[in-house]
Amino acid sequence: MNKKLLIFLIGFIVLAAGGALVFYFYGIRKNNSIAPSDSDNFIQTTAQAPAVEGNIVNSGIAGKVVIGSDKPFEASLAVYKSDNPNTPFISVRAHSDGTFQIPLRPGFYILKPLDPDGPAAPVRSDYSFVIGSGQWLQVKIEYR
Repeated sequence: MNKKLLIFLIGFIVLAAGGALVFYFYGIRKNNSIAPSDSDNFIQTTAQAPAVEGNIVNSGIAGKVVIGSDKPFEASLAVYKSDNPNTPFISVRAHSDGTFQIPLRPGFYILKPLDPDGPAAPVRSDYSFVIGSGQWLQVKIEYR
């Protein structure tokens, strides 16, 4: 076989395999229950934090709790590690302006808005999300 033809065939196979992997992992992301769906407005944006050294948690989740048409709402939130969904990892209360910030190490988590006293209720019972290294998720939790 001609050497140029052999190099061309090997290059073609490598490129085809690379393309197949891209479509394979894209399909996993689109069908993964942890990844937000296109119609899910829980994750608003993702920001990459600057690199740090030492034992500093430089990733997490920050956002706003709202009720009705984006009116700030003070609510309690519980975060669970996905491998232990029965015991809260951390619980926080949103500020009076609805904002909250929770530093979290990279991993898989579940956020559960807690039912307050009164008629308000969370739109969803839980939100699954993944935190990457140095990644901050900007989210919105809705109550009705």
